[in-house]
Amino acid sequence: MMPDLEHRIRDTLDRLGERPDPAQILERVAARKRHVRLIHRVQTVALVVAVLVGVGGGMYALSRAFGVGDFRPAPDTSDPRIVPSPSHHPSPIGGPTSGVTPCSGRSAALTVESQEGAAGTTSTLWRVENTGQTPCRAFGYPGMDFHTANGWLNAKVHRGGFPNINRPPTSIVVPSGEALFFVSYWTDVPTNAGPCQQFDRVRVTLPDNRIAVEVASPGCLNPSSLDVGPVGKTPPA
Repeated sequence: MMPDLEHRIRDTLDRLGERPDPAQILERVAARKRHVRLIHRVQTVALVVAVLVGVGGGMYALSRAFGVGDFRPAPDTSDPRIVPSPSHHPSPIGGPTSGVTPCSGRSAALTVESQEGAAGTTSTLWRVENTGQTPCRAFGYPGMDFHTANGWLNAKVHRGGFPNINRPPTSIVVPSGEALFFVSYWTDVPTNAGPCQQFDRVRVTLPDNRIAVEVASPGCLNPSSLDVGPVGKTPPA
């Protein structure tokens, strides 16, 4: 037992007596320093990348919010498939009626120029004088209505229907003191469409106007048989 114990004590003393190798210690320290420096570099690079990404994202968000750097090139109109939006400019107004107000019943005088009746049909030439101080214009067909013992008939006007009123309307200017003309036809006898109704006044509404002019003019007509021609500066032939 004693020799074994003595052997163990010697081995322990020998191990305790071993001196560490300085070269190995320095190598380990240098390796640890290199490892620490590498970790620091990686951390620094990661931090720089994170900062750059954050700055870039912030700049992009600001540019989107305030429109900074938002550039859109103008379309190349040389390409026929690309058509720029039209500009809204007022259309020029020209022609002989430019600046002339429509003829109105407020400044007009209505008279029967002539009237004929044959085969149950009455033909009337109407004259409408411009009593205003300035010229007026007219284009189209007038409206007509007739007053009976029961009130106004609300007669329906048919445009054209006879040779001398089957013509397209023309734009006219009526100077102050001058007149325009139109012709009307209606049936003055009972027909299958209804009886002939007696009237005592006639109302005319000029084209593009709602103010009527009236005249006392007795007669009889079937309200569904009213034919009217366009207005003109001279009586139709």
